[in-house]
This record gives sequence, C-alpha cells and structure tokens, in this order.
Amino acid sequence: MPITSWDHYTIRANDLDATWRFYEKALGLRIEERQGLPPGVRGAIVYLGDAQIVHMFQASDEMQARFARLPSHEETEGWNTGRLHHVEFWATGLKQMRDQLSSNGVVFTERTLADKYQVGMYDPDGIQVNLNFPLSEAAS
Repeated sequence: MPITSWDHYTIRANDLDATWRFYEKALGLRIEERQGLPPGVRGAIVYLGDAQIVHMFQASDEMQARFARLPSHEETEGWNTGRLHHVEFWATGLKQMRDQLSSNGVVFTERTLADKYQVGMYDPDGIQVNLNFPLSEAAS
C-alpha cells in the first residue's frame, strides 16, 4: 500500500501556550483545543485549511526533566531537534509574513535557493520551521 498523503507531526511542548501563540499569531494558522486526551493533559491541533498539520501537548514534568539535560539548539548550532530536523511549508505574501513575524517577536533568517525564497526560524520548542515562497516574491 503506497503512502498517499501527509498527516501531521507532534510536538511535546515546553510551554504549550507559547507554542500555541507561535503557530496561531506568528504563522497565522488556526488552532483548536485537542479533545479526548487523558485527564490533566492539555493539547491542541494546528490546521492548514481543514487539514491537521501539527499536534501539540504540554510535556509532562518527567519529559521536561529529560529535555532539560539536553543542550540547547544554540549550543549545538541548531542540530539537536531530536529526530525531527525541520518542517517546511509553502507560503505566499512574503512582505506580510515578514511584518507578522516581526510584530510577534520572531527572529528569522532569509535566503534565496535555486527553486524558492526561504524564511527560517525556530518555534518555542527549538524546532526549525521554514517558510518557502516563490522566487518571484523575493524582490518584495
């Protein structure tokens, strides 16, 4: 049976509220509280249109203690995002996205690649998120 479509990735959030704000306010995606989790576990789902793309939940105290022993992504020059290295989305409206990210205090980089113009950043949990724009928007 072939793989037919993308489903989602899951984040064990250090601070669920900060991660929620990043995806909702900085990236402009729709978020809903996740239902059906065990008692005491808070979670949310990020949507792109009607598609679920990110599941997130607040990491437990035990998980937090383990993550605290890991070096930061600054210390490892961005290479310690666990087995998840980065996530990329295609987007339009480069100027508006720059303004939106800046107004939400998100530090980002920009670069031109052979087939796209890329804006890169880290979410509150140290996961690299890249937004790819058509090369035609690079002049904006």
